[in-house]
Amino acid sequence: MFGAICAGRPVQTNLQQIDPTKFVFQIEDGASVNHIVVFLLPGTVLDPSVAATVYFQWPGKPFQLLGAISNNKPSAIFKVNQRTPAPRVTASIDDMVDDDTDLVSAGAEPITISLGISIEPADQVEAQISQMRANSAGSSTALVPSSKRAPLNPNSTAALANKIVSNAFNFLSGFATPDGMVPLKTFNDWWTKFQNKLAVDPQFIHRIEED
Repeated sequence: MFGAICAGRPVQTNLQQIDPTKFVFQIEDGASVNHIVVFLLPGTVLDPSVAATVYFQWPGKPFQLLGAISNNKPSAIFKVNQRTPAPRVTASIDDMVDDDTDLVSAGAEPITISLGISIEPADQVEAQISQMRANSAGSSTALVPSSKRAPLNPNSTAALANKIVSNAFNFLSGFATPDGMVPLKTFNDWWTKFQNKLAVDPQFIHRIEED
């Protein structure tokens, strides 16, 4: 149902279902993670009355709301800022601003971080996101539909995320079974090819729609 990718790593395959509406990814060596992409797998359609909130947990700290994905916006990119002594997590989406919430503590030992996903009523998700925006007073939130949204810069992170997801969907849809399922190996094949193209030509990502 859900997928996650840490930049520079294979797709996460260790999704655990905690209960009918809650899921979690365990991410090893969390301190080295710079970006995390969370998305609905191709063929997955949520009930229109719900959305999926995304949470982040550093060891010893409670889960913190990052944002949400939904049928209208099936992907989100979250950036971990490693430039400060205590890295910070920010969400990178259509209406992105910087999030200064400190989620981690400096430390040399490898740690495992948790990425939680919870399916919740859409109106409750909207309320949570609105409250988070109000509390952050100009800090970043995450992906939810917005009736007032500034035009996207074609080179913005959000636009690039949309291109990546579209590229993945176009590739994977050709391998989907009648019930909409796609073998995990096919997804890994797409990710490997995508990374190889970027390694050869870093500007490839800006021309995806032309390919």
